[in-house]
Amino acid sequence: MHVGAQTPPAGMPQGTSSQERSALTKVMWFGVLALVGLVGGWAVAFLVLGTVFVSATNLNLPANPTPAQVGAALGPLFQNFSLLIPSILVIGLAGDVLLTMGFRDLAKVEKPKFSLPWKFMIVLIIGLVLLAGGLIPVFNDIPNIIAQAPTGPGAPSAAFFSAISTLIFAALIAVIGGIMALVGTIGGQILGLWRVGSRYNSTVIKIGAIFVIIPLLNFVAPILILVGAAQARGSLSKPV
Repeated sequence: MHVGAQTPPAGMPQGTSSQERSALTKVMWFGVLALVGLVGGWAVAFLVLGTVFVSATNLNLPANPTPAQVGAALGPLFQNFSLLIPSILVIGLAGDVLLTMGFRDLAKVEKPKFSLPWKFMIVLIIGLVLLAGGLIPVFNDIPNIIAQAPTGPGAPSAAFFSAISTLIFAALIAVIGGIMALVGTIGGQILGLWRVGSRYNSTVIKIGAIFVIIPLLNFVAPILILVGAAQARGSLSKPV
């Protein structure tokens, strides 16, 4: 069964139409949360960067600082970056969970098209959690590594090697998470939204699906997805 862009076919079961409206509402909320996450993320990023540049001029380091002094001075700056990650992640995960639920609803109506995207959305969510779980320790451990850096010709201390090992493990987790997030974005968000656009003959949603992964244009993507999903949902609500 295929639903057109303007009017649903006559004889469509009411339950199916209601289920699709629910799914499209979730897609709309994904667009809203994605937009909030992008705007909020950039706002917090600029705030953190501003704090870094202001603080960098007030570190009060001596002429020849030791690694421990540098690490202690830079610690709060890297901690600001580690705090940025969860603030962006929470909003993004909420939107992705709603989009996953929307694709699952549509899979009950048209399983061949949407069973794969919602499964890839789970890969995306797990990937984002791993990415954040790896990046946060990386930012937190950098000052400690700087503080433990050797200052003379001798071998580095055991604490330095321990810090490096922790950093490498966290970075590996972040890389694995990043790969999963990329695969999930392509197979989940982009493919799923493209198929939503195909189902409802919405070029707007299709363009939004493509823009999701393009830098700068990804700011426009949530707006297009929100508008396209609202139009598709409105077409389902029209009397036959």
